[in-house]
Amino acid sequence: GSNSAPSWSPDGSKLAVALSRDGLTQVYIVNADGKGLRRLTRTNSINTEPRFAPDGQTVYFTSDRSGSPQIYRTGISTDNAQRVTFSGSYNISPRISPDGKSLAYISRRGGQFQLYLLDLTNGQEQRLSDTSRDESPSFSPNGQYIMYATETGRRGTLSIVSVDGHIKQKISMPASDIREPSWGPFMK
Repeated sequence: GSNSAPSWSPDGSKLAVALSRDGLTQVYIVNADGKGLRRLTRTNSINTEPRFAPDGQTVYFTSDRSGSPQIYRTGISTDNAQRVTFSGSYNISPRISPDGKSLAYISRRGGQFQLYLLDLTNGQEQRLSDTSRDESPSFSPNGQYIMYATETGRRGTLSIVSVDGHIKQKISMPASDIREPSWGPFMK
């Protein structure tokens, strides 16, 4: 079956992964050594793109259990999923800020895939991008910026935006097609 969307726990001891081993794609947790595989979600829908929260006890994921892709969260000890996104009918690619207070994700609205930020403490949502084919958001280690892939002139490029939306920077390289960005940790 399908094995996709791996996400390490903050302490590196576990991996959340989307597997289709029992039919529809579900979220599983497995120990770093490959042992202890445990199914986290149990629905008649597709559950994918798991991401650990900084607390290591919560996983955010995308599910179509409400009829369209939305973002949910659940504890790692039980599937007690709660829907997190309510604006827009298509929300994917959850990424949690390092402090656990914000959720970056891609939302399709008006035929455009754009980067949004949801304040998890008050439910306020903000569109951060002005492009139309955004994907793969990634928080900087300090949580102040989000890098994401987008498209410029039919080529994949990267953009960086501050979490308040005030600073925007495109990063492109001649004759390149860039996808799936990820910030590295701060160097010690």
